[in-house]
Amino acid sequence: MRRGGLYMSLQVDLNFIIFLLSSALALISSVLIVFHRSIVYSAFFLSVLGIANSILFTLLGFPIIALFHLVVYVGAAVTFILFSLVMMREAPTVEPGIRALAVISIVLMILVFSSIFLVPIGRPSFYLEFRDLTSLLIERYWLALLIATLALVTTLIEAITLARREV
Repeated sequence: MRRGGLYMSLQVDLNFIIFLLSSALALISSVLIVFHRSIVYSAFFLSVLGIANSILFTLLGFPIIALFHLVVYVGAAVTFILFSLVMMREAPTVEPGIRALAVISIVLMILVFSSIFLVPIGRPSFYLEFRDLTSLLIERYWLALLIATLALVTTLIEAITLARREV
């Protein structure tokens, strides 16, 4: 109906919808981190918060930072789960609403992988070789890379020591 009148465009911006969903997920998971009684589920919500933040970094156009955010923060949350289970010996309590959260997390993971691995419409894609990435990391960020490597190795040694019960 274009004859002299106004018409409405119903185009949906997928990036905006993903932004709203991941922002809501970040807010909800941060509230659940603080107010949940179980350490294990708080660590799980911490990893969900890291995933939501990596989605936001991807939407802002920083996929490398989003990838490092996933590796560091979600990996740190998993390490936190292992430390809390070994040190506190707390068994996770199963709540009745967990199945609904599992379905929501599956849907959100599909959104995460689709936003990371699908090429956004309107943006030109670029090819990045691992050789260029590694040379950038080693030449410009060698100190941060060294500190992160030492921190991860130290955490691994601590986890092995705690698992063997030598402390």
